[in-house]
Amino acid sequence: MKAFIGKSTWLEEEGHRLDASTYASGGFEARENIQHGVHWKRLDQLARIFYGARFARNYIRDPERGVPFLSSSDMLLADIQGVPFLSLENTPPILMKNLVIRAGWTLISRSGTIGRTVFVRGEMEGMTASEDIIRVVPENPTVRPGYLFAFLTSVHAQAMIKQKTYGNVIQHIEPQHIADLPVPLPDEAKQQYIHNLVVNAGQARTEASMLLRDAAGYFDALAKPMLRTHDHALAIGITFRSRLNYRLDAFHHVGWAAEAPLRGDPLGEIAAISIPGRSMLVAAENGIPFFTGIDIYQLRPRSTKKVARYLSGVSEWKITSGTVLIQVDGQRYGLVGRPAYVGKRLQGVAASWHMARITGDQFSRIFAFAHSDVGRRAILRQSFGTSVPSISAHLLAEVEVPPLPSHLVAKVNKALALREQADEYEELAIREVEQWVNSSH
Repeated sequence: MKAFIGKSTWLEEEGHRLDASTYASGGFEARENIQHGVHWKRLDQLARIFYGARFARNYIRDPERGVPFLSSSDMLLADIQGVPFLSLENTPPILMKNLVIRAGWTLISRSGTIGRTVFVRGEMEGMTASEDIIRVVPENPTVRPGYLFAFLTSVHAQAMIKQKTYGNVIQHIEPQHIADLPVPLPDEAKQQYIHNLVVNAGQARTEASMLLRDAAGYFDALAKPMLRTHDHALAIGITFRSRLNYRLDAFHHVGWAAEAPLRGDPLGEIAAISIPGRSMLVAAENGIPFFTGIDIYQLRPRSTKKVARYLSGVSEWKITSGTVLIQVDGQRYGLVGRPAYVGKRLQGVAASWHMARITGDQFSRIFAFAHSDVGRRAILRQSFGTSVPSISAHLLAEVEVPPLPSHLVAKVNKALALREQADEYEELAIREVEQWVNSSH
């Protein structure tokens, strides 16, 4: 429970809203500090603010006939994989134009978890996004796009954005609610420096995705033509009794997943695999940050809870740099089977027991394989269960991973290094904005 004292003018400014959270976010203090400390302009004087239209969506699985469609959670992913494709044929051109996003824009989640931001980088150019995402399109030459993103991601802007949310069960925010957001404007040199950091981060991430795509494509090229495009595609086949391996689920033997397996080294022979035990979570103010699978896969992972350090299983939950994580519980169309690489940002934090830890000196080969279509199918082939499929450590260890040529190993290593660099650039840009605002009042 929090208690605080607010000003009567705050009530007037907010139309006499009586929900205390509106005044507890720190948004009013941030607004007053900016308006009385630095040169600033309203957000709607610097950018166009809108979101896409609501409509009946027609999804397809063929990327040649569709455009990737991002939800407010998809836009946060470090690897934009597994997103649906919006049909080009069944989406009117005028509607499609309203949905497309462009490099240099800032995206803000407006539903559910409010205020999460993403700078649209090169690899996202031309994708489409849902109506749950606000687009901020810089149109005034006095503000640089990268700087605007860094400010909207800063603690000051986040406090002001959260102050404007409404709704009890599912919170929302509308473009008009943030139109009057005061945006502080430093001198051109400062803006350009911050803008360059953000742009360089976006370029590094785009290059990293291309390098990973090359390495993953190598594994996909080794497979025979795979006829099924999704896990629910109808498949009829025959298998030998000697290959049943005590499994009677058809998914394991024929169809989408069974088309994928390649010959190689069992994963358990080239890496150590562990899945920590489950336990109740005990919150502690000075505990260890705890990340769920959904958190881990994001560009800027953030923890919403901290767990007590004295818990018996907490040492097993900690993750270390250089580890490959794979989600082992959940829906097959979701995050299950997808890889995430632990960089310096996540060193020493606690991660969900729904993620397998894979460690060893061949992490680049393993990450690229799991990143490929054939690798994901091979991993999901080992899953079992109908309602919530799972993959055990010993079944994961049976997945065979072909060797990866040295020049592609180098590409994967470079891609992971570029992602680390991008994280550093982006965090530096945001901290630069915060420090400048704090020192200006």
